[in-house]
Amino acid sequence: MRYEAEIKELLIENAIHLIAEGGFEKATTKELTHSGGELPDFKMNEVYIYRFFKSKENLYEAAFVRLDTELYYAFKRGVEIIGGFDNDVKEKLGNFFSMAWQFVLGNEERCRCYVRYYYSIYFKGHSREAHKQLFEGIVREMTPIFKDEADVEAILHSVFTAIFDFAIRVYNCELEDSDINRPHIFNVLYCMMATYLKESAKAS
Repeated sequence: MRYEAEIKELLIENAIHLIAEGGFEKATTKELTHSGGELPDFKMNEVYIYRFFKSKENLYEAAFVRLDTELYYAFKRGVEIIGGFDNDVKEKLGNFFSMAWQFVLGNEERCRCYVRYYYSIYFKGHSREAHKQLFEGIVREMTPIFKDEADVEAILHSVFTAIFDFAIRVYNCELEDSDINRPHIFNVLYCMMATYLKESAKAS
């Protein structure tokens, strides 16, 4: 139908905006179809949620997939820029953190939505496995710097969520993003990993 791609795009972006702003309670079918954006000679209707996504929950999932993919490519690009973690590990982890931190803080609305979904029942029920598969490449890239017995996926999950927890505190004006605090945040994250790093990685 006419405007199909545009309608899907509008609904996904509306979902991101509403979930970020007020959680899933805010992202009602009525609000999802009336919260922003317009198409010429077209009136948005709640029926389009069900026509294109089958359910409101599937629309939430589509919004998360978009954000998860954006985050993955930002992280992947960070790994490519620093050239992997085969040497100068702490320095490279610091550079990777700086790029990840800049990306997260530069996308407050999208990251608020991401965090709300990530900690929700929707993530556990609909998106966990797809998220895990998406980030397998980054886990694999970082695995060689950790001891053989380390659960690299679990370690990176903890670091990953900690970055967002710190970012939310910055968004909420509970923590300042400053030249003093950024190294402190990185040191907290590094300490979470240091116990599990190979001695050769720590020495480098």
